[in-house]
Amino acid sequence: MRQIKDCKQGDWNLIGNKDGLKGLPANFEERRSFCAGVDGDKIKAESASFYQSGWVSGNTQFWQKLGEADGRFPRPATYYQTQIQSEPVTENKTPLNPDAYHSGWRQGNADYWSALGDQDGVAGLPASIEAQRLANAGDIPFSSTAFQSGWARGNQAYWTRLGYEDARQGVSDKMLQQHVKAAEERQVLIRRDAYQLAWDTEIVEYWKRTAWEDATNAWDRYMRRVDAKRRDVRFVEDAYQAMWESRLQAYWRDAGKDDGFGKPQRIDERIANARKDKVFVIEQSRDLYLQAWNAENMRYCSPENAFSFGRQSQYFEVSVCHMTLQARVKHAYGNGQKYEITWREKERVERDIRYALDRRNDADYRIRQLDKDSRKDQDIIKNSKDQNAVKEASNREKRRDQERHDIRRSIRDLNRSLDDLESWRFRHEERLDQLQRSI
Repeated sequence: MRQIKDCKQGDWNLIGNKDGLKGLPANFEERRSFCAGVDGDKIKAESASFYQSGWVSGNTQFWQKLGEADGRFPRPATYYQTQIQSEPVTENKTPLNPDAYHSGWRQGNADYWSALGDQDGVAGLPASIEAQRLANAGDIPFSSTAFQSGWARGNQAYWTRLGYEDARQGVSDKMLQQHVKAAEERQVLIRRDAYQLAWDTEIVEYWKRTAWEDATNAWDRYMRRVDAKRRDVRFVEDAYQAMWESRLQAYWRDAGKDDGFGKPQRIDERIANARKDKVFVIEQSRDLYLQAWNAENMRYCSPENAFSFGRQSQYFEVSVCHMTLQARVKHAYGNGQKYEITWREKERVERDIRYALDRRNDADYRIRQLDKDSRKDQDIIKNSKDQNAVKEASNREKRRDQERHDIRRSIRDLNRSLDDLESWRFRHEERLDQLQRSI
């Protein structure tokens, strides 16, 4: 399907590139023959040169990827000899490209040593670890430039992590001096700038997190100033105060929302108990609480909600609703209760209908079976010369006639019952609709 799509697009550079990437030999004639049966108008005089250009690029990428993967593994550059004898290469008769392989291998080898350097730098090891890595390289060519580049990157990440972790735990940036002393003892390059940048960034987040907890645990900025001074930690008061106020705004909004759904308005009580609850009263506390309480109270006192409570027979606190709404929500609640009773009656009627239909279907099936058996005995009665056989057939027919009579009478009774049940179902459905519309 992809080959057909490529033919329709007519991008011969792409077609050649795909063949090269798959490790296939260049074969324009085969591709041209295939595409001629799909859309011959897309084959131009220059298609062959476009195909060849794309294939050369694809073949180069094929060998570069192999070399890069081997370099990262790591394997020595001589592994090329193993690759050219590998099953995919020999089966596809892939044209060899040692220059492309070695170009990719050099990149992969550099990536390998860079990754090791980064690992050592992040671990807080000194740059002198390079000598140990060189000694242990074995038959893998060592890239000092790549290793040093990776180590420098890892060393910076090491100091960044130290600054981040100290700030996250609320530790003073004076701790840097202890880190420096330990680094000097291990002859590790010191990056004060990386540490300080990370610490300065994360300490803001630390105070935000602290403020969020403090707001509902009886702590404020004045207490934190003292605490920060005692611990010799820079206090980012603006960020702290903004988050502290945000948390209290959320608290009073949530309190109003919680009380608003079925509880009386308790703003004065909550303000009076704020100190005992380890929470602070702010200028917006009353407005935030009342806005949230009113919104939730309106939702609670909606006819739809009262109707839902009634259906579930849940207790509904009518007294929290405005006087102008109380009569309506009582009516909606009662309708919800009636709706649930009617719904259950409707379900019972529908179960009876299904049962009656099953019985009628069974009766109809039995009538068909009797008619089938009757035809056989009628043939015996008309054509048999065996009087005993005729007599037995006649007796069976009499019994069938009686059974048919009984079954048909039963079917008539079932039909009358079904008519009554369908009538009740219709009444219940009308009643349900009426109850729901009149809330």
